[in-house]
Amino acid sequence: MNDYVTAVLDAATDPDLAGDKAERLRERLDLAGLLAEPGERRRRPPREAAAGARRRAGTGTALSQLVSEDR
Repeated sequence: MNDYVTAVLDAATDPDLAGDKAERLRERLDLAGLLAEPGERRRRPPREAAAGARRRAGTGTALSQLVSEDR
């Protein structure tokens, strides 16, 4: 199983595997119903929205505090 997962990730990320090996893997994924179809392209959020999210990201309760309180 680990070899298969590694092959899937390699085929998805390594441009040198763009030939037969990747195509065979795509065929297997398609037969198993696991081949994802390309979806709608997403757009980046506005710069101001991303900046606001970054500012708010560190304002919650620290995970270490939640763990120490057994929550």
